Amino acid sequence: MNRRGFLLGGATLLSTLPLGNPMGDRAGGRAGGRVGAWAENPATDPGRVLRIAYPDKSPPSSWQNEDNRLQGLLVDVMADVAASTGYIFRPLARPLPRVQLEVESGGADAMCLVVTPARLQYAVASAEPLMTGPITMFARRDNPALDRLKAVKSLDDLARADITVIAFTGNGWIKRNIESRGIRTEHASGTVGTVRMLLAKRGDVIVDMSSQINWILKSDPNAADVIELPTVIERVDWHLLIGKRSPALPDMAQFDEAIRILKASPRYGELLHKYGMGV
Repeated sequence: MNRRGFLLGGATLLSTLPLGNPMGDRAGGRAGGRVGAWAENPATDPGRVLRIAYPDKSPPSSWQNEDNRLQGLLVDVMADVAASTGYIFRPLARPLPRVQLEVESGGADAMCLVVTPARLQYAVASAEPLMTGPITMFARRDNPALDRLKAVKSLDDLARADITVIAFTGNGWIKRNIESRGIRTEHASGTVGTVRMLLAKRGDVIVDMSSQINWILKSDPNAADVIELPTVIERVDWHLLIGKRSPALPDMAQFDEAIRILKASPRYGELLHKYGMGV
């Protein structure tokens, strides 16, 4: 390998930036993705570098491991999409609120999240979803409110259940669907933080994407204390959201086509299986 980068599924994967860099400039930095630190090729056309900001604590979609390397389903998916559209892929690990801020400000080109009206004010969503999954509820088995939670079949039922939802800071779906109904909400840092708060009895229930919470629980020694309730609150799509300030925006149709082709290929099923999301 050389110091220009490294190939991931055909895409050149450049290093993520230090988390202390608030604007995600195009200089090389601390290691990211699944590689060590590599300096960016000075001859690279800046307009062909696709900087995607990812939440750093939301496995299996995206997270930083113990070596500060960014990994996850949406990281791998967009590495393949970047390769097929001729872009150099640079994933950036950030707390969720900063992910959104950097896309809005132009410090990053894009993010991979659920579409919300607030996000559409400064970004354009792909027509093709990157992934789809159910939102379900998780509660402790010893929670006195468990019977009420088992009776919940809708968000309106949840609003009448007199419980506290645990959610991670910056979750637009929670703001639009939970907080708007006046449901008490406690905030955590990242999806991992919501599980820790639930296990510590700092709230009654997590309402989030089933695959994410189950991924975190499978490595927690206290996972048996938590039950996933069978009601599917909603099925949500995660999209590529390109910032309106990004030079990559005119290529949205190409990204959509690349996403469609990937999803129709065996590769996509392999990635879903790798990250515990089924096929």
